[in-house]
Amino acid sequence: MILRFLPLLFIVAACSQPPASKSEREHYFLTQVKPVLQEHCVKCHNGSLPPPSLNLTTKATAFKRSASGRQYILPEDPDCSLLISAVQRGGTHPKMMPRTEVSLTDDQIGMLREWIEDGAYWSEGAAGTLHAQKSAENP
Repeated sequence: MILRFLPLLFIVAACSQPPASKSEREHYFLTQVKPVLQEHCVKCHNGSLPPPSLNLTTKATAFKRSASGRQYILPEDPDCSLLISAVQRGGTHPKMMPRTEVSLTDDQIGMLREWIEDGAYWSEGAAGTLHAQKSAENP
């Protein structure tokens, strides 16, 4: 019986994709992740809230732990990342984020999950520094 499934295992292994290169991960962060965080999150999560609140302005501050000891962004584990539990509908965070009339779309939430699953690459230097940006949905 195991022999019947053996070819399927080889097919699955052959179809799995290698991890994205650093340049691909950086491009994804800069073009997908950074705009969403800047337009929907950094307006409040910019260091103006008292520690240990989430501060998304830099990689160093975004990857810290909450007061409960959980990580806001846990690379490769979106289900244990507080960022995801705060933005997903029906999540475990006591208040859904962002606290505006328009929440993140399913595509945006999925993109953040994928980013974290892939290791949560965050650019260094000026490219990795986030600043609040206005958006059409949440001015």
